[in-house]
Amino acid sequence: MKEGFREWLEKKFSKKVAGSRFTNCKRVEKFYGNLEVYFQKDKCSSIIEELTYTTEDERKNRKQRHKIPIDGNIRTGSATLKRATRLYVEFRLRDSLSISDNKHIFQMQSNNDKKEKKREASMIFEFPDLSISTEIEKEIAIILGKACHHIHPEIVNRIVQANKEFKSEFQEICRKSGKLDANTFLFEGSDCVFPGVRRCINKEKEDKEDKEEKRKNWKNNIYENDHTILNDNTFPRYLWTFLSMNKSYNGSTWKESGLSKFELAHIFGHKKDEKELEKRVFKHYDESKLPYAFFTSASNVILLPNGLMKPTDKLESVKIAFYKRHIDLYGENIFYAEKNFNHSLVPSWYEEIIWSEPLLPEDWETKVDNLLKHRKEVLLKKYDAYLSIHIGNK
Repeated sequence: MKEGFREWLEKKFSKKVAGSRFTNCKRVEKFYGNLEVYFQKDKCSSIIEELTYTTEDERKNRKQRHKIPIDGNIRTGSATLKRATRLYVEFRLRDSLSISDNKHIFQMQSNNDKKEKKREASMIFEFPDLSISTEIEKEIAIILGKACHHIHPEIVNRIVQANKEFKSEFQEICRKSGKLDANTFLFEGSDCVFPGVRRCINKEKEDKEDKEEKRKNWKNNIYENDHTILNDNTFPRYLWTFLSMNKSYNGSTWKESGLSKFELAHIFGHKKDEKELEKRVFKHYDESKLPYAFFTSASNVILLPNGLMKPTDKLESVKIAFYKRHIDLYGENIFYAEKNFNHSLVPSWYEEIIWSEPLLPEDWETKVDNLLKHRKEVLLKKYDAYLSIHIGNK
């Protein structure tokens, strides 16, 4: 690169962003050589062309055309390097070329842009500086790592062991039901706290002819189509209230314990239509296996201070960082449909996160045992009442 580029960037951007753009160009040079040589040759248009990776390319999972390894999303990473290279071209054009040369080069870039647009299936706005977003995602992940609370692995293991004993009783419920599958909830290694319970989706709230009646009565009741118990996100709280106060969940205990300052976040999806990222980050994913056990999985439900949950829902890099943390704490034997996590997709900044360490509350064994005793009473009572009416003695 020609001398003065960094100083030019610092006049255009903040010092931090300028440093990032300069580093991006240095990375391009690492794999292509001096950018000034390419500028003299074709105003870097050949590199810019290779760095183009469209949404259509991403949708069809095409390989990148350029030489630079990308850590993370190919389209985002390529776009960041492409824009940095264009900044170098802009710097050189303004630095040394005549007006007529400028017009010629901008026309050349315009032609390249037309090729790029032609490949796009639709026009999608892209922010001009995606690396800023990447840096912010890293900072968000670091904050969340300090603020989140995971269940201790020893607690998870105690639930896994207890589930092996409880499975025969739950299998009897499934046998009488004829619709429930015990393995969906209590597969080998499962830490599901309330087998049979899952989160309701909107259309299931209005399956009855009397929609108003259904809207009122679906909560914590058995869904006749598959005999699962539909819940509105209260059952995942039971583990936390037992560990905190040795009591079952209700609004009062949640507030009294101080847990109302937090909200629950599920790490892995527990509905059929929210597993797209898992399908991409695990090398093997069995779509025939339902994800319902993750709804009340002890390891899958974490606490975050109120207002901080959305990044774990929406930001892929942050979600993948939490996937990695989950595997670091509990291993991969706790999964059902997912196998062989692709560690190469973990963000490069993952090791910079200082995670809050899981705690073992006082008398945790007793509290967990009381929780499991309570879950047995709740499930047997609910299923016995329902099946005796709708199925009869079997």
